[in-house]
Amino acid sequence: MATRKDNGLTKYQRQILESLEDSDPNIVPKALSYRPTNVYAAAERFELERRKLFRGRPVPVDVSAALPRSRMHVVNNDYGVPLLLTRDDDGKAHAFMNVCTHRCVRLSDEVEAKAGALITCPYHAWSFSMKGELVGVPREEVFPGLDKKKHKLKALQCVEAGGLIWVNLDPGSKADFTEVETELAPEFDAIGLASQVVYKKLRVELPANWKLVHDAFLENYHIARLHRDSLGSMFVDRSTACVEIGQNLLQSSARVGYKRERGKGVETFADFRDFGVFSYTIVAGGLIITSPTYINVMLLSPQSATSTVINYYMLVDKMPETDAERARCEKSIALMQRITTEEDFWVAELGTIAAQSGVVQEMVLGGMEQDIARFHGILENILTS
Repeated sequence: MATRKDNGLTKYQRQILESLEDSDPNIVPKALSYRPTNVYAAAERFELERRKLFRGRPVPVDVSAALPRSRMHVVNNDYGVPLLLTRDDDGKAHAFMNVCTHRCVRLSDEVEAKAGALITCPYHAWSFSMKGELVGVPREEVFPGLDKKKHKLKALQCVEAGGLIWVNLDPGSKADFTEVETELAPEFDAIGLASQVVYKKLRVELPANWKLVHDAFLENYHIARLHRDSLGSMFVDRSTACVEIGQNLLQSSARVGYKRERGKGVETFADFRDFGVFSYTIVAGGLIITSPTYINVMLLSPQSATSTVINYYMLVDKMPETDAERARCEKSIALMQRITTEEDFWVAELGTIAAQSGVVQEMVLGGMEQDIARFHGILENILTS
């Protein structure tokens, strides 16, 4: 785990900061476009997305803070793959299939990080190290000639970068992690994601298409309306600034009262975070949204065209030490639960039901919603390549 430091803004963060204008609701682009609604409904489309987006490519499956120390492991059953994440003695993260190489039994059920130098199969007590090595076989003499090196856990490509653990969930392919390491990781390093700790984790099983969840975080048009009693008064009723980072998006919104000249003295994320928001959309199911005192990470695991698991993390610089700090964190998590589960996730569920009905063939996107079109354009490029 890294220690927090205030790195300078990246080129993309500077670019988007320079495009932020005064918080004037009259400054909005005028545009009209359409997107087909069947992309949210068809089972065939979902299978294509799972195959081309969530297999053979880097997928952010967990935050680094989920394994805060060496000699820890945790499992994740949300991606259709029996996934085991470990951190070895040297602090390196690994990903394996959560299957014992003796009799194909699931090794661990630990959905919260568990400390220990070994992972021991509950069936016959074969033991494996955090590097996936077979190190212990009870009554080894009854396995004459057994080569332990041939019975390591099945490894998956895994890269820890920018405070996230990225995995290629297809053991039969080789993924390119270049964009993760060279483009995305510096972004997340600049906001100190790798040094954060988990204050709260929530797991939500949502009867909604995963892309409708993304759509809700890609436009500000709904903020003053859906969030009128929660978040609406904090932001101006206008579009976000947006730049593309490879096949991903960075958006930014300034809070009410922002003046453009204020951004000229901004050098670090610490300078920026009190008056604006960075919102990252990772195409393969990730959302990272900053706030003045914490960072939201939402990792989306599509289960079907109409079902998504969302692992939500509230990350903080350090755990609260006083009653006042704890109260502030609890107030923040309560607000975010309301905004996400009761508002954004709720309308994603309603949208899924409507898309399944087939009543409306195309959704309409106005000037404040064009980043949704950008997101879907990126998806189409990946799916048709």
